[in-house]
Amino acid sequence: MSIWGQKISDPILKKKSPSLNQWAQFLKVLNKKERIFFLTSFVVFLASAIFLITSFYHKNTTVVPNDSGSFKYGMVGQPRSINPLYAYSYDIDRSLTELIFSSLMGYDENGNLVPDLIKEYHLADNGRTIEFSIKENVKWSDGEQLNIDDVIFTIHLVQDSDFMSPLRANWQGIEIEKTSEYKGLIKLKQSYSGILEVMANLKIMPKHIWENATVLDIASNTQYNLLSPVSSGAYKVSQVEQKNDKTIKSITLVANKNYYDQPAHIQKIQIVFFDNQNDLYNSIKKGAIDAAEIENSLSFDLSKNNSLNQYLLQSPSYFNIFLNNNSGIFKDKNIRVALSESINKQEIIDSCLIGRGTLVDSPLLPNFYDELTNPENAITYNLEKADELLNNAGYALKDGVRQKTLQKSTGFKFTQVMQTGSSGAEVKKLQECLAQDPSIYPSGNVSGNFGTDTKNAVIAFQEKYKDEILTPNGLTNGTGKVSAATIKKLNEVCFVEPAETTVLSFTIKTSDYGPLIAVAKNLKEQLAKIGIQIEIETLDSLEMKRVIRERDYEALLFGEKLGVIPDPLPYWHSSQVIDPGFNFSLYQNIELDSLLEKQRTYSDPFNPERLKTLQSIQTTLVNDAPAIYLYSPYNIFMANKKIKGINLNKIADSSKIFSTIENWYIGEKRIWTVK
Repeated sequence: MSIWGQKISDPILKKKSPSLNQWAQFLKVLNKKERIFFLTSFVVFLASAIFLITSFYHKNTTVVPNDSGSFKYGMVGQPRSINPLYAYSYDIDRSLTELIFSSLMGYDENGNLVPDLIKEYHLADNGRTIEFSIKENVKWSDGEQLNIDDVIFTIHLVQDSDFMSPLRANWQGIEIEKTSEYKGLIKLKQSYSGILEVMANLKIMPKHIWENATVLDIASNTQYNLLSPVSSGAYKVSQVEQKNDKTIKSITLVANKNYYDQPAHIQKIQIVFFDNQNDLYNSIKKGAIDAAEIENSLSFDLSKNNSLNQYLLQSPSYFNIFLNNNSGIFKDKNIRVALSESINKQEIIDSCLIGRGTLVDSPLLPNFYDELTNPENAITYNLEKADELLNNAGYALKDGVRQKTLQKSTGFKFTQVMQTGSSGAEVKKLQECLAQDPSIYPSGNVSGNFGTDTKNAVIAFQEKYKDEILTPNGLTNGTGKVSAATIKKLNEVCFVEPAETTVLSFTIKTSDYGPLIAVAKNLKEQLAKIGIQIEIETLDSLEMKRVIRERDYEALLFGEKLGVIPDPLPYWHSSQVIDPGFNFSLYQNIELDSLLEKQRTYSDPFNPERLKTLQSIQTTLVNDAPAIYLYSPYNIFMANKKIKGINLNKIADSSKIFSTIENWYIGEKRIWTVK
């Protein structure tokens, strides 16, 4: 070593640091107190150094998700086809396509519509034209480029009636035009406030895979429909595990490294399929699976399993008793309103949904659509008002049952004064009536001529009912002359059929889905308290479809799923009373039809004038009570606490639990913060 070119030979500068043996010798020369002081000081110094280093590290680094980890997700049922053309109508398929396919538009954690494949868009021509461009860095899972041709191909496929896609109705009359490799135009015949949500529900299909496929090819291609779909979403199918009976045990998805947006942090998701809800529930309690959507009516105590988080998610769906407005008793608005006032909705939520739901007083769900207000004219639980309406409708409470008594008659009425010498049709009717009692008219002769036999029969009739005919007129014996008092009594007893008693009762048909059975039983108990008798008929899915298709019911306990942009037309317009329409109450109102059509024509779904129109629709539907609005259930999502980044509040439907899946993570790491 040298300084300014001079060699250093000082032996002190050449001395090495003390060895461990020398440090040990050093400690030996210290007395006991000195050693304790030295060691204590050294430990304090070491702890301080570690603290300062750790503190510096934490202050200058940030915890971020690490791209690692996996989890198991449970679902009840079997996948049918992970093909966007058909997946929309089935929950499992819709959830799988949400994970592996992309849409033009998507949803955020609050259920708001946001661009997905779309890079930017612009509404023109008062909303009748949508100019849009898609992202240019999108690849299919087989490496092919996704472009505007795939979008156009998918829309045309959906519009083709031969393929019978459940999405077809939403795309009829819409034109799609290519303007460049990544730009296009969507043209509508008239503005439609819900078009962005229509675009969100359409998952784009790869043209290069399906371009030459026939209807049979698409329906039967297990390879592309289930085992290894070519997709463009955050995940792609890696493995499908089948049981011996060829049913699907699980589908494994892996993160798509070529995903055009933020790649998913969690590297693998195994979707495990169960036969029933109880098996699914027991598996998540035991930790065999990590996440699942749980049936709303199941009771569970998280204090007994602190490894799980529970998420209560609002969605725009609700359950009603749809009253067949063409059916006898439900033609009467007062009966419909009385039924609504007889039902304690909160009791249903508390007892059947374990408190996990909200009251519904309108089919437009004001609690979900913040732009609307709760209806001021809402029909609320009020047994006194219900009792009054039912009594006014003629249904009195007798022996615990609501009954209505109807007198029946042929319609013939005596009007003429008759006596000896009279003749004609009315005399003949008189003789027919008197002949019904041989003790009054032994001969029973029906001639149409009022003779001595008829006079004697009239006297006998008058004396039989003397308290009503003779006594009020100061008579003790019959006169044989048919006048006012006698005519009145004849009309009461002649040609009158026995009174008919009608009990207020009807049958509710519903699905054999567990929570709906519990709700139906609760409704039966509640209505029995006010004297209304109902029967419950539970149906499997196939029979339920038939009943709905044929509108074969008096009352239907069923749910409807709306969109995040409310469009009530398919559910209440007069044109929708027959299948495949969703107007299950068969309710028809010309003025309402006009309002339903008007609210669709605004390009901006939040236009103040459109909101006013929706308020008018809400008021009409609440006033007329074509259905009994019950509740909107929460979607119950449970996930192991190891899964972080789940920030969901509102979802359009169950599949949208995965709408922000790329933000979920399990592993963590620290990165240096740049300042």
